[in-house]
Amino acid sequence: MSTCKTGAPESRKAIMMLEILGLPAHIMFLHAVVAFAPVAGLASIVYALRPPWQRVLEWPVVILAVITAVLTVLTANAGEALEEALEEGGEASELIEAHATQGDRLETVAVIFAVVTILTIAVTGPWVTKRVRWLASARNTPWMVWVLRVLTVLAAVILIYQVVVTGHSGAEAVWSDWRTE
Repeated sequence: MSTCKTGAPESRKAIMMLEILGLPAHIMFLHAVVAFAPVAGLASIVYALRPPWQRVLEWPVVILAVITAVLTVLTANAGEALEEALEEGGEASELIEAHATQGDRLETVAVIFAVVTILTIAVTGPWVTKRVRWLASARNTPWMVWVLRVLTVLAAVILIYQVVVTGHSGAEAVWSDWRTE
């Protein structure tokens, strides 16, 4: 078995790099995703459906969408490292595989959500269209605004749904045998 620069065995390298205060980073990051994703989704729905509130929500929604996408990617990467460590230790299961599949879907959904939300705000946001003149013409195209609003609501609903499904599959993977021990 080879060793990494710290002198630890190579097989422990991934685990060491992905621990926060002695816990796998995935466990720490996932709580941020569970908190931020629904808030980002609901805020973007309100932004899309309540045009009078766009000026107030424009930047918070962009920030929430970006934070959600970044945290989801970090959580997925940490989860993949944790999954590999569990496989090395012989602790992987079908439930963990199912959770990993849902996590991959969530990662994709979160990135798509962020892109759609940012695009919608770029076209409909008062602050952006005031400063980027060529976007003002897109804002004055009713069908484009309508399509972007619908896509934003759909992306937000799918994001919230996928967070719930992914979280549930993760909880099943961790807690499925708690009564048997």
